[in-house]
Amino acid sequence: MPADDKGIWSEEIRIHSYDVDFGQRAALESICRLFLEAAWNHAEALGVGFARLAQHNRLWVLARLLIKIDPYPRWGDIVTLNTWPRAAKSIFALREFELMGPAGNQLGGGSSAWVVLDGTSKKPQRIEKMLGGLRTGPERTAVGQDASKLSSCPGQTAMTRSAQYGDIDLNGHVNSARYIGWLMDSYPFEFHRKHQVQLLEINYLGETRGGETITIRSRTESPGLLSHTILRAEESEVCRARILWVARAE
Repeated sequence: MPADDKGIWSEEIRIHSYDVDFGQRAALESICRLFLEAAWNHAEALGVGFARLAQHNRLWVLARLLIKIDPYPRWGDIVTLNTWPRAAKSIFALREFELMGPAGNQLGGGSSAWVVLDGTSKKPQRIEKMLGGLRTGPERTAVGQDASKLSSCPGQTAMTRSAQYGDIDLNGHVNSARYIGWLMDSYPFEFHRKHQVQLLEINYLGETRGGETITIRSRTESPGLLSHTILRAEESEVCRARILWVARAE
């Protein structure tokens, strides 16, 4: 739907069976996908979407994402997702996400930072050239904080796997949401029975292509707070994350 007079784009979304986990609550990876889809839809409406940037051999890349959810929407819920761009900061285009429940209550949301890359060199571009005159929305953050830069985490190996067909997106590398799915898979199933994510921060530092092997390393920072790094086989970091876990709601 068109953005309102405040520059906020809204989508009404039903939580489907394929969006939820064993507890019938929306999985974090699914929430990330909803955020990304809404961002793409709004960018297209603003004239700075995938096709427009491709004409200039440019592409959008998600650099940082923060998601904070409590409570999680359930299977069958109809929720409203609001999203809006904020004023750019340095090389980053900032975008907010606000998730509203069926009763109009805020379930949480997220904050993100994006960069525009040259399609050949993969170097960040000056975004004011591409986004000059772009209408922004409110300057407020949806969850009271920006997505931040995370420190490297040496940690212990939690999982190793390779990137397969279902992990790869239209840009030819692992989809941003899939990294969140991998992080969730690195925890034992019994841990998920007792815990849920209250806050996740993730930094995207590189790309992973089909067939490449990645390793997830984890470190406990404090009770319930864990840091992670995802590395390719040659030990180059592609992702950093920090996750705050709380007791799973009944």
